[in-house]
Amino acid sequence: METGQKTIQKKTRIEKTSNIKLSIHISLNGLSFCIIDLISNEIDFLRTYSLSKNTTPKELLKTLKKGFKENNELSNSFSSVKIIHYNNLSTVVPEPLFDKNNALSYLKFNSKILQNDYAAYDEIFNNECVNVYIPYVNINNYIFKMFDSFVYNHYSSIILEKVKLNEKNTTTPSLYLNINSNHMELIYFVKNKLTFYNRFDFSTKEDIIYYLLFTIDQLKLNPEEIPLVITGNISEDDDNYQIIYKYIRNVSIFNSEINQENKFYNSLKSDIILLNSF
Repeated sequence: METGQKTIQKKTRIEKTSNIKLSIHISLNGLSFCIIDLISNEIDFLRTYSLSKNTTPKELLKTLKKGFKENNELSNSFSSVKIIHYNNLSTVVPEPLFDKNNALSYLKFNSKILQNDYAAYDEIFNNECVNVYIPYVNINNYIFKMFDSFVYNHYSSIILEKVKLNEKNTTTPSLYLNINSNHMELIYFVKNKLTFYNRFDFSTKEDIIYYLLFTIDQLKLNPEEIPLVITGNISEDDDNYQIIYKYIRNVSIFNSEINQENKFYNSLKSDIILLNSF
């Protein structure tokens, strides 16, 4: 995944010889710090801060600063730092149609944006597409003050790249459903080409099944036959899985391939983003 001009360099705590990497996941509902040990290839540290749904970027920055103060692990030197921005201010554009000088204009059709918003973009699928989005600029500015360099991406770029990789050699395409605490993403590739991607906000399990069945209908798929792979915040015991399985028969839960002995196994065993965010 390319990140355009979004590798930002300064002068403090990046050491290429370090054996650990840091990724910070940022949304208005909260944030997470995650450290991976490059020698063991294991997640060594994970700390999450949950916030109210109506949190502002200003309050989010306060929580970010709090996290750095409270966790000694974050005072280490890292070989790299990556920020992952989570929001619904993004859209995928075919590369031949993309003009970086007018990046903001692609978002005005499906997002509420301001004239002075800054649009960033990730080049995905070997530059076949561009994912345009609005990052949290105040968060980037703060990280810029702390580290000599960092990279940032939109979370949907990571999902799309991973699903495309999973579907690369399949003969029967699967529909992917990624579930977070209050939003979900649906992704569908045919012959390794992105056919459908959308994000939906939800409040109840009924919202999830409504958007899922609506998408299946729009794609003219058969709910009795289409393989559905669920990633993210899901288990066979929860209500969301139960209502999905009531209507979709061919359901599986994504395996992140995290080591079962890892202390964060239960939190990350079906996660498609975090382990691919370094």
